[in-house]
Amino acid sequence: MVGHVSRDRRQGGVSGNRAIVTGAARGLGEAVASRLVADGWHVALVDVVDEVETTAAALAATAPDATVVGIVADVSRENDVERAVTQAADVLGGLDALVNNAGIGGSDTPVVDTSLDAFHRVLDVNLVGSFLVARAVATVLLAQGSGGAIVNLGSILGQRGEAGSAAYSASKAGVTLLTQALALELGPHAIRVNTVAPGNMATEMHWEYVRDLAAQMDVGFDEARDHVRSGIPLGRHGTGDDIAGTVAWLLSDDASYVTGQTIGVNGGVVLS
Repeated sequence: MVGHVSRDRRQGGVSGNRAIVTGAARGLGEAVASRLVADGWHVALVDVVDEVETTAAALAATAPDATVVGIVADVSRENDVERAVTQAADVLGGLDALVNNAGIGGSDTPVVDTSLDAFHRVLDVNLVGSFLVARAVATVLLAQGSGGAIVNLGSILGQRGEAGSAAYSASKAGVTLLTQALALELGPHAIRVNTVAPGNMATEMHWEYVRDLAAQMDVGFDEARDHVRSGIPLGRHGTGDDIAGTVAWLLSDDASYVTGQTIGVNGGVVLS
């Protein structure tokens, strides 16, 4: 079995190596889960699509000593979340960390053209879903009494709004303040909570935005992509590995004095 890392709970360290990663069937969530498995974690991958079970099986094949399980659940549904977290804790023998990655982009429409149902759906998945999973995992961590860590996925659009992104920006800004409230409540129990805020990542959600931008600019996809990159100080799109590395650090003892923070992983866009 993978070695169990212990640390004085008053120092804010993660006492073990059992994690839940939501939205893990593909994209950033899959990259995070893959990094954790490679680092010796036992991981429960949660996603609304059946593909999560295939992803989990593929990761399990890379690490025979790790316990890796895929769980199908909708993070916006309370009963689904309770079932998924209970199953994950049972299979992994407890929990030490959560990566709240599940999210959707929603429609790219002005507020006046956005339906209430569309607005609700984005908040239900991105914000309410993060709350439900964090609440369920925090309940387990508090019962164990051994500390832990939670990383919520925000967004650069939760730090600054853009036209057409009202629902998404509101949901991700809410995640940031949810993180701060959780950090204050859970800190005395040696449970750290932080936000990672990606920007301009090479994901299908972002490529959809680039395709829409190309149509607006009446140019090809490559030209629109390069236009986006021209505004990124590091000159490239981010990758799943960029996010996974940041998450791995936040879950490690190297970040044992870091809580309530929002870590931007965006190539320096907020500086431009």
